[in-house]
Amino acid sequence: MAQLPTLFLEKMISKKLKEQGIVATKALPGKIAKQILSRNSEPFRYKTPKHSGNITLSFTEADADEISKAIDLFCEKELPQLLPNIACRVSKKILKDLKSRWANEHTLQDADLSEFRKRLEGRWGKPLGQLRMLLTMAREWGQAVHTRQKFTKTGGKTLLKDILMRLHVRACQVTDEIICLLENGFADGAMARWRTLHEIGVVAAVISRHGEDIAKRYLAHQAIESKHAMNKYLSCCGLLGYKPLSARDVKKITKAYDAAIAKYGKRFDADYGWATHHLNKKRVTFSDLQAEAGRAEMRSYYQMGNENVHAGVKSMFIRLGLLDYDGLLAGRSNVGLMEPGQNTAHTLTQLSVIVCLSRPNLDDLVIAYMMRMLRDEIPRSFGHAHSQLCKDDKRYSNPRRRPYRQ
Repeated sequence: MAQLPTLFLEKMISKKLKEQGIVATKALPGKIAKQILSRNSEPFRYKTPKHSGNITLSFTEADADEISKAIDLFCEKELPQLLPNIACRVSKKILKDLKSRWANEHTLQDADLSEFRKRLEGRWGKPLGQLRMLLTMAREWGQAVHTRQKFTKTGGKTLLKDILMRLHVRACQVTDEIICLLENGFADGAMARWRTLHEIGVVAAVISRHGEDIAKRYLAHQAIESKHAMNKYLSCCGLLGYKPLSARDVKKITKAYDAAIAKYGKRFDADYGWATHHLNKKRVTFSDLQAEAGRAEMRSYYQMGNENVHAGVKSMFIRLGLLDYDGLLAGRSNVGLMEPGQNTAHTLTQLSVIVCLSRPNLDDLVIAYMMRMLRDEIPRSFGHAHSQLCKDDKRYSNPRRRPYRQ
């Protein structure tokens, strides 16, 4: 774009040379154009075998207008058509160059990430270590209870125990994901995963409270969810270019759905239809489940988790990973680990006690007390690390030099 005036002036010079019958070399018009635009008052000399002697070129206002109009026309009509082709050609060359240099860049990024993790561990290592310990206790306790139920003849495995154990296993996996996000500086992502952990804990508490019958309904609700998923898939598979489900699969899913509705009633056809009977409501919301589970006090934190899952406007401005919300965060930060960390400890402990302490022996009671004591230590450890971070932040007058940002 910067060369457009030179190019169009060069074209005008070629035209004027031709009008004088001068056969110019290919480079001559460009040399003259650069001489003119540079406003160099020195004489312009150019040796060419095709012409000898002086050349006089005169430019009028009409010539200037012609060049200006030509540039405008080019920018308006031709340039929009040229740019996509130019961009495509250039992008291939640049991408090829980036690929050739990516190995070195990846090594540098790995080194930066390693140093970031070291700094984060140095600041949050104690509470993160306690959270890892809590997860290990929950896993091993769950494994011991599962094994005992499997091989015990009296009071052995039931559907209720199986559902609760499956919820506990999933909770352990989600907790591991939360720890992974915290270790890598993604506090907002960890809060979003805690939201899922909270949902698992609430469902487990409700099912545990109402027993075997609601566990059967919870399992049977799989037919409702399958039918809803099938309807959504059939409505968009054509737009996606995917094959629709076979008539046999549609019939099988529909049959299971109809059987569930016939057995449990129309209210069963809802997101939490498995809980409508025991909560005595036509339609159950997650807020109802939280209240039934005794977890209503976590609604504000749950909403915070929702904001990190959805694209609401608040999530664009309020980020756990920032001490001040004036900035923008596009990656990792070692700020904001306190809320998701302490919430995870609280929820995992509650769920483990619900699932593993139904028919306790001495070992179960010991582990339960250990988890509760460790759970109570974790918020204090996270709070201390957060307070220290805030103190350190005040020492730096220049926000760009804060040590907690990568």
